[in-house]
Amino acid sequence: MEAKFKHVSNLIEKDIASGIYDETQKLLTEDEFIIKYKVSRNTIRRAIDLLVKRGVALPVQGSGIYLRKKRLGQPINLENLRGLTYYLGDHNVSSVILDFKLIPADNKIVDLMHCELDTPTYYVHRLRKLDNKPYCIEYSYYNKDLIPYLDNEIINGSIYNYIRNDLKKTINFIDEVISANVLTKEEADLLGLKENEPAIICENTSMFKTGTIFNYCYSVFNYKETKFLKMTNTA
Repeated sequence: MEAKFKHVSNLIEKDIASGIYDETQKLLTEDEFIIKYKVSRNTIRRAIDLLVKRGVALPVQGSGIYLRKKRLGQPINLENLRGLTYYLGDHNVSSVILDFKLIPADNKIVDLMHCELDTPTYYVHRLRKLDNKPYCIEYSYYNKDLIPYLDNEIINGSIYNYIRNDLKKTINFIDEVISANVLTKEEADLLGLKENEPAIICENTSMFKTGTIFNYCYSVFNYKETKFLKMTNTA
């Protein structure tokens, strides 16, 4: 079950996305949120803290909580990874399925996902596009014991949204390693770049609350189109 503060945070974020706060650029006060959602002050504070981490809200001491202005290019927030569809929702995010099949976990997958040998595993290889421009190439593995069903329709859209909204599972931890490399000819052709041009590599290991790994994803990003955001509090 989703924690109450996360549920409230998601409700507030939906209101933000719908434009409710566009005119004032300011959220309700803690007391107003307590009355609206019938929850404790601690729940509201944790919900607001989550919005701040997501880069959605900005607390101004003595004044209130304001909407954080969107940055040019809508960078992917490394503080709270939620999938491309979430961060680039103002754009048309689409997928081209390059390969999709069910395979038994080999030694490589066992090492990456800490599962048993021969565990049924979905392999998803797709090209993600942003406003019809090649954005990144994904090589993903999903443990079928934990994500029991995927099909072409699901992987054409947001797999993480499907896990959250349809399977009602909470993604608690995502470890991300970012590195640099050069593009292979195949990757360059897919991204509309040249072989041996720079490549931004992101390796994500996604887990549920128990620490059980359900997904490993190796992504190759178009370096001309990609930005990442790392927020730091110096207080």
